Amino acid sequence: MHSESESGSEYVPRFDDYGDEHSVVPLRRMRSSQEALIPNDESDMDVITGWLYNGPLQRAKYEDFSTIDWIYESTKARHYKNDLRVQTHVGIKGRLQLLADSSKSWIVLLAVGVTMGLIATCISVSSQWLIDVKGGYCRTGFYLNRRFCCWNTDTVCVDWVTWSELFRVHWHWLDWLLQFIVFVFDAILFAGISTFLVTEYAPYAAGQGIAEIKTIMSGFMMRQFLGVRTLGIKCVGVVLSVASGLSLGKEGTMVHVACCCGNIYSRVFKKIKHNEVKRRELLSAASAAGISVAFGAPIAGVLFSLEQV
Repeated sequence: MHSESESGSEYVPRFDDYGDEHSVVPLRRMRSSQEALIPNDESDMDVITGWLYNGPLQRAKYEDFSTIDWIYESTKARHYKNDLRVQTHVGIKGRLQLLADSSKSWIVLLAVGVTMGLIATCISVSSQWLIDVKGGYCRTGFYLNRRFCCWNTDTVCVDWVTWSELFRVHWHWLDWLLQFIVFVFDAILFAGISTFLVTEYAPYAAGQGIAEIKTIMSGFMMRQFLGVRTLGIKCVGVVLSVASGLSLGKEGTMVHVACCCGNIYSRVFKKIKHNEVKRRELLSAASAAGISVAFGAPIAGVLFSLEQV
């Protein structure tokens, strides 16, 4: 199609948004990440085209606490779609490959929704059980909270045993004092364990996390903020914090948990894992799942994702 010049540079096709070749740009073979790809008089889009067609050194890895290159990521996504269309433009098999590629995002979001339903159920049941444990326990099953222990009882629940009844305390003032001491001790214990886990193992699990998620959505890199360790400590910490009686809730925390799930599941597919723009689109949808399970309001979750995140 084109011959190479005497200087050894080769011609690389340049494509528009529809995958049509409309011009050619001379590029030099890249030998290092610091070497210039093209002469200084070429446009920025030509630089991006050179990144995409010059071997494995396309772009340096993003460092922590840095911002992504939106132009490069968007162009890389367009070239991926164009290459996929060229490879699968014939026959039913090609259409099935396109369908499978486009369904990856929906699979990730479906997995996030199911996982968030399970996590929200575990957090709600566990926190309520720890709250009731501060006042007593169930005789028929220690794992049952007071509501399920007295499920079939309309009057006095004989299966629920307070701590004063366990130690056979019959004086009224001593009964009250023992219940108060156990209540305060459990509250301090739960809050202390939650604080220790967050400070020692997952500092990014502190707070609600909505402000940090907005920062990540704008293109900022915080690698451990949406990791597996942060997800685990966040779930355990919110259960202990709510059970301790601290003035906080689990609604804002669910947004952070949902984004952690979305980030973890997005690593399964190579297409999404190496596309920072697409991952942020999925994080925005995952935040809607967090609000949905927290309040039981799917429409409110979608509005929160559109307006706040």
